[in-house]
Formats: sequence, structure tokens, C-alpha cells
Amino acid sequence: MTEPKIFRGAFETTGTPRFVMYTIQKLGLDKKHGFTLQISYAVDQIERSLESVEIALQKGTADLIDIDWISIARERAHGAPIVAFFPYGQTVGSLVVRADSSIRDLRDLKGRRVGVVRIMDKNWVIARAYCRKVHGFDPQEEVSVVEALSKARLSHLLEQGEVEAGFQFWQMVPPLVLTGKFRTVVDVADLIQELAGTAARVPISAFITRDEVLRDHPEVLRGFARAFREVAAFMTSNDQIWDELGQVMMGGADRALVHAIRDGWRRMVMTEWTPETIRGIEQLFRELLAVGGKEVLGVDRIPPGTFTTAVSG
Repeated sequence: MTEPKIFRGAFETTGTPRFVMYTIQKLGLDKKHGFTLQISYAVDQIERSLESVEIALQKGTADLIDIDWISIARERAHGAPIVAFFPYGQTVGSLVVRADSSIRDLRDLKGRRVGVVRIMDKNWVIARAYCRKVHGFDPQEEVSVVEALSKARLSHLLEQGEVEAGFQFWQMVPPLVLTGKFRTVVDVADLIQELAGTAARVPISAFITRDEVLRDHPEVLRGFARAFREVAAFMTSNDQIWDELGQVMMGGADRALVHAIRDGWRRMVMTEWTPETIRGIEQLFRELLAVGGKEVLGVDRIPPGTFTTAVSG
């Protein structure tokens, strides 16, 4: 009997895909669908404008990561042989400020000190495009932008008052808000839907691999897509697994925090990946490009081969 192929994933220690991978392995869904999932965890850090997991994929030490499709298009345009083969979800974040801040909407950011993980991250790119279209200004030009270069450091900057507001990733928002010291001003997911001009949800992050894996092992990618659909259904309906994740993966975090992350994950996760999904992404990209241009996106087109639905299960 042929051994299942080892499929190497690399994910950030602060990211929620680690919950998914834990549950896939716990339930044996990788073996069930014909592969052996092997996971390594990378630090939440930017190096040479790339996240640690992106470097692992491009070096060939990982076969699977998750990242936003703006970054995928940007890297592919620069020659990286990577491809998105299944969605993860609307993994964006929120604009967070102190509870007593006078900032009430995006227009109030003018003249403020604002933290972002990096200039090219999806939350900032989308917020810039939205402000240019709806409010008539580019926050890149009218705020003092501070690049934290990691999600954890951005939370630290907010807590220490070194920035007045921050575009923080969604899973890092509940630990701030539940203290009562912070509140959210804008959910970036709402900006996405307004820019896209569609009621259909548009994914932002996707699972990606290298072109050679798609070419040589499409059955493994197809098996992963099936496993992900199954684990997403399980994690959406089963509360007990989240209590376990709180103990095992979140260091025994407070139950209110675990439930906040659980509910946020259930809202953002997506398993629909069809030609129509891709058209929604392309429509949003055209809108972002029309409003912000290459300067904002870092790329002026989605290169051929950026997406495939050939192994969507």
C-alpha cells in the first residue's frame, strides 16, 4: 500500500490556521484524504518585505501556506511560481483605538499616528483605497504611519500608546477589546464588500502552494481541499473543539476570549471556490486598482495562473 504523501505546511504562531491544522490532525482528516500533514510554525515577522511563511514556501521548505491574494499576485508578478488553490476566508482586521479616543471613523485619522503591520498589508491597502474613493484623501499622505513589522508588536504599540490607532488583524483584536481599554472603529471586511459592490462574500486569504506541487501532486491538493471543507464544517458546529483549542493552542486563555475568536473565525472562514469566486476577486482587484493604482497595491494586474479551481475538491 502506498504511503500518503507528506504535505508540509508552514503557519504563523499568531495565526488561526494553526487551529485548523491541529483539528485536521486530531480528526485524522489528512490520512482520510490521502496525505500526511506535517506542520511547522514560523515567527510572526517581516523579512525583506515577505512574511516568514512566504519565505519558507519560496525556499521549498514548505508546500502549503495561507496569505492574501494581493500578496500572491504581487509575488507572482515578480516571478514567484506560486498559486492559490483554495480559499481560507475574509481574514482581514479592524481599525482599533483606545476606548476614550476621539477617532470615530476613517476621516478622523488625518494627522494621527497610525500603526500597521506593514505598508503593503491588506488592511492598510484596502483602507487606503476606500478612503481615496469615499472620503477623497489618501491616509498614506495624511497620517504618520508606523510599521510594526509584526502583529504582536502592533498590539504592543497600541497598548503603550505609541500609536493612536492601529489596523490590527482580526484574531488579535479580541484580546485588546475585551480588556475594555480599546474599541473597534471600522471592520475592514465591511470596506471590502463596499468596494467590491457585491453581496457575495469575497475571500481575501487563500491557501497557496508552488506551481510544481500543483503540477506533480494535484491529488494531494484535492485531498487537502476536501479535508478543509470537512474540518470547517466541524469547527463551525462543534463548540467543544474550541474549548480544547483554548487549552492546547491558546495557553489556557480566558473563555470569553476563546469564544470571541471562535465566533470571529466562523464569520470569516470560507469554503466556496468556483470560477464565480475568482470573478469576485478580480472585480475587487479592478476596483482597488482603479482607486489606488499600482502605488497602493504594488501590482497593476493579477498575473495568469494566480488562481486555480482545478483541485477544489
